[in-house]
Amino acid sequence: MSCHGQKTVSGTCSPNLENSLFEDLLGMMIKIKGTAKGTNHQDETFSAFSASLTAPKTLGAGEIVKFNKVITNVNNDYDPSKGIYMAPKQGVFLFSCTVMTPSDKALHVGVWKNDTKTVTFYPGQTGYNMGTQNTILELKKGDKVYIKQWGSGKEIYSESVNSYSVFSGYLIR
Repeated sequence: MSCHGQKTVSGTCSPNLENSLFEDLLGMMIKIKGTAKGTNHQDETFSAFSASLTAPKTLGAGEIVKFNKVITNVNNDYDPSKGIYMAPKQGVFLFSCTVMTPSDKALHVGVWKNDTKTVTFYPGQTGYNMGTQNTILELKKGDKVYIKQWGSGKEIYSESVNSYSVFSGYLIR
């Protein structure tokens, strides 16, 4: 049979041949993709989270910001009641935090690894301001990462509907 000069072949495959073809295709996809592990599989070593703050807050001196509205928490390594992410294994991780200040208020926060300040940011003080910090950290299993107030600025802004202040992270490798 032909259609516009193209030849087509019709026929049937046995179930054994269909399964064999499927297994071959699956094997090729796994080789191309890598390990085929990720969020669609039960991969206990993959970790990712994103959480937002649901209301404005005046932070206490040295207070850890508790981003209480969990958006994603693959492997449950972020604890919203404490505001702390705990590394499930050794690896390289990316963390990102965006914060907003109320109008004409100041905020000083930093990304902390265990008890060490790694990077800091100061969004500004005139009007509503936003600041973002992205950092890549090498972590050991059990290391803790969190956003903590430092310095004189203590005002953070967010809303339950509009997630202006967000903390996220994930395992790169």
